[in-house]
Amino acid sequence: MIQFVGLDERFLPRMAEILSLRQTAERSKYPFLPEKFENPDETENILRSEMKKPFVNGLVALRNSKVIGYLLYEFKENAQKGRHILISYPSFAIDVTEHPRLVRLMYAEAGSEWIKHGYFQHIIFAPLGNDRQLNEWLEQGFRFDQKYAVLDMNQYEAKNKDQVNIQVRKSVENDEELLKKMSRWNSIHQAAAPSWNPITKETLEDVKSGYASLASDAEAIVFLGEERGIPAGFHVYYEVEASDTMYTPERCVELPAASTNPELRGRGIGKALTDFSVNELKEMGYRYCLADWHTPNHLSSYFWPKMGYQPFMVRMLRTVDNRIAWAHGK
Repeated sequence: MIQFVGLDERFLPRMAEILSLRQTAERSKYPFLPEKFENPDETENILRSEMKKPFVNGLVALRNSKVIGYLLYEFKENAQKGRHILISYPSFAIDVTEHPRLVRLMYAEAGSEWIKHGYFQHIIFAPLGNDRQLNEWLEQGFRFDQKYAVLDMNQYEAKNKDQVNIQVRKSVENDEELLKKMSRWNSIHQAAAPSWNPITKETLEDVKSGYASLASDAEAIVFLGEERGIPAGFHVYYEVEASDTMYTPERCVELPAASTNPELRGRGIGKALTDFSVNELKEMGYRYCLADWHTPNHLSSYFWPKMGYQPFMVRMLRTVDNRIAWAHGK
């Protein structure tokens, strides 16, 4: 019989062991994931850090007094999402010998508390290595929202075989106006079918300012493509610290923004920019690149895996009908 109890320090070593075994299983499919988190001492540090957050709670599943799984969750609230529950990448794991049905049992147990306090939107960052567990989340009404992937640049093969004739260079400080022009491309595309992410004029102005500031951002690595003086595309990279997460490799950059001029799409410009970027980044000593995309964005969902990015994590959402707060058929 399974028993659910609250968090307790005495459960941490076993929780860390379960998480480290999950990392071992995930690395068998995604070897770029950091090996050090196969060590329970490292995963225990991660879990302690999660549990110290001020609005984190959780539950532990026991069978015959032995920990077989855990679920940590954070109560969050902001202007964009309102009240929501966040389950981070290391915040959920079950013993590898357990039936994946434990996913829905733990979700039902914890979710009752969330709903009672008015948290109707639930978000989890789920690993992609265990299809059966992932399917349990899907069957509980969750949906894919954002995929996260890593490119091993040492394995990258040049994609611009057609030799598209564009000039690619690193940005300089007087590129502010050029970056402003390019800033609209992603936002307008994300608002179109089938992404349908709304973008207001006010937000678009903020986006323009943010892109303009990239020209003077010492930490940003920005590559710009032009064709006969016409802006053709851009990639933006930042170095990321491997110690911050359980999934960021050593010598890694992230790609938070990239786009091609909508009038020039379909001609290989994205491939040419990727070829140039990978060569430059490797020369700078990096090996991996971390990227993510909105799953309904069909261009990104097709393009980045084609470039060699391997998805390893997905952000999943479920929004419960808030009428459940009062509508019980009574």
